[in-house]
Amino acid sequence: MRKKGRFMLMIILVGLLLLSELFIWSSGRIGLINTVSRMISNAPDIGIQGKRLSYQGTVSFEDTYHLEQYASSDEGTALYKAKGTPIPPPWIYVRKDGNHFFRYKIPQIPWRM
Repeated sequence: MRKKGRFMLMIILVGLLLLSELFIWSSGRIGLINTVSRMISNAPDIGIQGKRLSYQGTVSFEDTYHLEQYASSDEGTALYKAKGTPIPPPWIYVRKDGNHFFRYKIPQIPWRM
């Protein structure tokens, strides 16, 4: 009986976490899961005009010719975008090292995507 109670408690806690993430995501803000993922990968917390960007992973480019610097973050970090993309770009890149970049995007309310 004790194992069943612990199992149900874990299911309820995971359900509450996912429900809170859905609520935060639907309001256009950055959730806990995204923040933890960013911290684990050691990516910087980037903000533009007071708005935090959503971390989307790490990418590698063989040639950085297709990227151009277009702005600086609130903290002064150089931000890159792919050449030919509109402003604001769908993906924002921050140099990690060499040809490796952290990829971010501007969070949006789901029904405005």
